[in-house]
Amino acid sequence: MSKKEVYRIIDRSTNDAVGSYSRACYNEYDFSSVDSARKANCHGMFDDKEKYKIAKYEVNYVLIDDECD
Repeated sequence: MSKKEVYRIIDRSTNDAVGSYSRACYNEYDFSSVDSARKANCHGMFDDKEKYKIAKYEVNYVLIDDECD
């Protein structure tokens, strides 16, 4: 099992994760740092700390099947 830390943008009013549109990934939810999450939108909307918070998660990857095809 391997572990990874990711950061998510959370709307304070709903406590839901907020995705940021990326042409490569459509809506991206997991970011590698607080700064990359805050800067995920070119218009700076996630810099509003009263509206958005950044939550840190630990993701555990568990190998289920090493050859699926």
